[in-house]
Amino acid sequence: MQHIARRIRVDEPIMITLFLVISVVGALLAPAGTQLAAAQDDVAIQTRVQILHAAPSMGKVEVHINNDEVVDEFEYGDVSDWTDLEPGSNRVTITQDRAGFNYAVFDAMYPVPAGNDYYLIISDSIVMTSVVDRSSIPDGTARVSVAQSSVDLPQVNVSATKGNVTFATQLTYPRQSDYVTVPAGTYDIEVKLADTGEVVFTAPGVVLDGNMVYDLVIMGRPNDTDKPLEIRSLVDTTTD
Repeated sequence: MQHIARRIRVDEPIMITLFLVISVVGALLAPAGTQLAAAQDDVAIQTRVQILHAAPSMGKVEVHINNDEVVDEFEYGDVSDWTDLEPGSNRVTITQDRAGFNYAVFDAMYPVPAGNDYYLIISDSIVMTSVVDRSSIPDGTARVSVAQSSVDLPQVNVSATKGNVTFATQLTYPRQSDYVTVPAGTYDIEVKLADTGEVVFTAPGVVLDGNMVYDLVIMGRPNDTDKPLEIRSLVDTTTD
């Protein structure tokens, strides 16, 4: 997995850093021109993105992809429908939704290889993206990853309260853990500070169905009653 970071300066006093996570697998090692040509030849390949607003301080936003509005009046906690993407370079622009002029808080180009599902998570100071691992898994199991999108939360460990199931260790903002495969079932998840073992919060009753892929997003703010720490599940299917 490759990580690319880029800092974007905007007119508003908000600095947004692009944190782009791209899975580098066989086909993606081909030259860019070859990838694009192959994508253009095979128009049946579906490429999609789903967006989560996980920025407690940002308020309503609009998201445009290649100047086309994808979501409007998008508030904290909202999750978009899946949106089709054109393979190649995609420009993502996020503006704050307000009366009068909507200031851009994020504007960057994404290289998008064809045939993948992507998540785009808006947090207070980082836009996190990831490619979903939809490859086949043993029947009756679930694939799980954890994304840490809470800027004020220190390094954490994420595990089930019962059984020997660990989802992520020493996870810092704005990182995402590697995928793990676990038996399908209902899990009570516990998030602890990695340094002290103190329980920060729990997420009881998280359902993980078989043959599905889950990106569990830690979002919210510590000690905030309005937007408390929580885990939001982003769900996708395996390819077979």
